[in-house]
Amino acid sequence: MSKNIWEEFAINAKDKMPLYKQIIHQVEGMVHDGRLKPGTRLPSERKMAKLLSVSRMTITLANEEMKARGMVRSHQGSGTFILRGPRAKEAERDLDLPLEIAYPTGEINQGMDEIMRHGENTHLINLAGVGTAPEVHPGIELSQCFSEHLRKNPILLQLPSPTQGYEPLRLEMISWLKKVKIEVKLNEIMIVSGAMQGLDLISRLFLKPGDYVVMEEPGFLGAADAFKATGAKILRITLDEEGIRLDSLENMLMQFPIKFIYVNPTYQNPTGVTMSLKRRKKLLELCSKYGVLIVEDDPFSLLYFEDKPAPPIKSLGSDNVIYIQSFSKYLYPGIRLAVLVAPEGIIHNLSKVKQRVDLHSNNLTQIALHAYISEGNLENHISKLKRAYSERLLLMKELLSETPHIHCMYPEGGVFLWCKMPREIPTDRLLEFAVKNGFTFVPGNWMSGVGMFENYIRLAYTHPSLDWLKKGIKLLHHTILEYKEYQF
Repeated sequence: MSKNIWEEFAINAKDKMPLYKQIIHQVEGMVHDGRLKPGTRLPSERKMAKLLSVSRMTITLANEEMKARGMVRSHQGSGTFILRGPRAKEAERDLDLPLEIAYPTGEINQGMDEIMRHGENTHLINLAGVGTAPEVHPGIELSQCFSEHLRKNPILLQLPSPTQGYEPLRLEMISWLKKVKIEVKLNEIMIVSGAMQGLDLISRLFLKPGDYVVMEEPGFLGAADAFKATGAKILRITLDEEGIRLDSLENMLMQFPIKFIYVNPTYQNPTGVTMSLKRRKKLLELCSKYGVLIVEDDPFSLLYFEDKPAPPIKSLGSDNVIYIQSFSKYLYPGIRLAVLVAPEGIIHNLSKVKQRVDLHSNNLTQIALHAYISEGNLENHISKLKRAYSERLLLMKELLSETPHIHCMYPEGGVFLWCKMPREIPTDRLLEFAVKNGFTFVPGNWMSGVGMFENYIRLAYTHPSLDWLKKGIKLLHHTILEYKEYQF
């Protein structure tokens, strides 16, 4: 990197913004502009201080803050390097009006937007986002069921929906949730517009600036966005083969006033790890001891290929668990419906928050889902999904075993593979090559709150046809070789 780019920094000692924050702001802008690429080595602290005419302590403060944000990483003996590419975060855009933006849009991880944008491109083999396998897509069956239901009950089109959800669907949920061993009453059930809305409503109700939330590392990037939008701080805990590490958690519970712990315990996104029953019980015990809520996100647990996974934490009998089960992974992403289960008092207050957001979730979609479940179609459909996805997982194992540069964790269910690449391959950079070659995946550092896992990728294997899966993995192998050749 030419020295000239560092000379472009404009540091103003008279500005109210602290000098170290001015440095961070300008580094961030250059990363977003693509002028500072991931892997770029920053000048030493002494050299940077001299270039910018500031104290070395100012540079130290800037580096430490950038490390905490996941923008850079230091390697002992080799220096400090830019870690995060321009997709991970996007600056707030001017409104061209004399108004100030209050909502922290610049803090939202833009990886989610890119995953969805690439998913719209039918020319790309989509190994990034989740969709239903084409041979078992429920579209026709669901639409026929819905049409017949409305033909018999046309008055449904004119009925309003309560904020807590279409009551026949909520009543149906009492039976449906017994499949995952959750016993629940009607007033403990709420229908929300997808799991993301559930997380947003929970965040609005419980979090304020400066509060603490614990979540898994790596973990679902959309959840982190919902929590950070309130001004809350996120504490990350890594996983082992049994799930979130509880030794680290108890230390945090003793040190920080934590509001709740967010977990995805079954076929976790992105690692595919399933929390053991013993770990679930211990987590519940710890949270009860310290008076902390658990938010349990469960979008995949019915997609098991052999043995059933451990039951949800909510089923173990506690009022300090809020449970969310989305239907998008069982039907299709656009359905945007989920069931949220919590004690009656929490449901009552969440309903008040939701009423101010969208009054109620789409009534036609709720009616359609109720008709589909009540006639036994969803249960049959999930059986088809399990057979189709199990076949895909076996194919992925076979294909990836022939690709020496990739080592994956193979779950017993769910929709994702978590794969490790050679350390010298930053996967957010590899993605640029992949898109040019006709396929997509999710770089590992997009799933991290601190910029880790830069040589990991998440592969979703449910949406492409078997032929496209084969082609996609061949393209992945080719792209790795192409990148290595380009790099050296």
